[in-house]
Amino acid sequence: MRLIQYIRLVVALVAGVIVTGCTQNNGSIGDWFGEWQLQSITVNDVDDDAYTGDVLWKFQNDIVEMVVVNAVGHSHSEHYGTWSSDDATLILNFTHHDDLNPVGSSKYAPPAQTMLPAAVTQLKILRLSSKELVLRYDSAEDKSIVYVLQKRG
Repeated sequence: MRLIQYIRLVVALVAGVIVTGCTQNNGSIGDWFGEWQLQSITVNDVDDDAYTGDVLWKFQNDIVEMVVVNAVGHSHSEHYGTWSSDDATLILNFTHHDDLNPVGSSKYAPPAQTMLPAAVTQLKILRLSSKELVLRYDSAEDKSIVYVLQKRG
């Protein structure tokens, strides 16, 4: 009977290590980790009525993936960059490329509805918690763009 209990304990421990070991590549990134839905965009204190809530931001390791979900056709497009942050600033880098896509184009450019450039961009972190992220981007065209994101799941 003790052998069966021991085997169950070992199996439970191994399963726990497997489940938790692969969720965050290269260690914990804290509140950033996971999938965030871009809830709203405000430009110069005016809601962007054209934005339909169709963009997700996903953070893992130093990769950011922005996904545009097309609910009508059940399709999506993926946009990849890298990111880093300190207490006050999120830095997005959309200057990557591959053999088929030039620097900052196609899947290496942020979605058009975010109004972010295909460049290295700094966003001010206005609020970051495990459930909500609020960022501000001050563009070269004198636009102040605020993004409100909520954690999914």
